[in-house]
Amino acid sequence: MGKRQIIYRQGSIGGNQELLNREINLVTTESRVWNGRVIAVGSNDIEVKDARAGKHRFTVAQIDRIYYDVKTEY
Repeated sequence: MGKRQIIYRQGSIGGNQELLNREINLVTTESRVWNGRVIAVGSNDIEVKDARAGKHRFTVAQIDRIYYDVKTEY
C-alpha cells in the first residue's frame, strides 16, 4: 500500500467542490502550513476547521497550494 499526493495550486482552488469535507494541508504564500478539514469553498475564499475546532478563512490570493494524501493499492 502506498500514498499519492493530490496538489491544487491557486488557479484550481476557488469554487472547487472536490475539496469540501477533505482533510487537507494548506500552504500560504508566507510558507505557513495549516492542517484541517475544509468546511466551505467559495469562488474567492476557503474555510478550514482545525483539530481544535478553530475556524480559519483564507482568500485564494493568500494560498500557495493545498495538498492531501490518498492511499493507493499498489
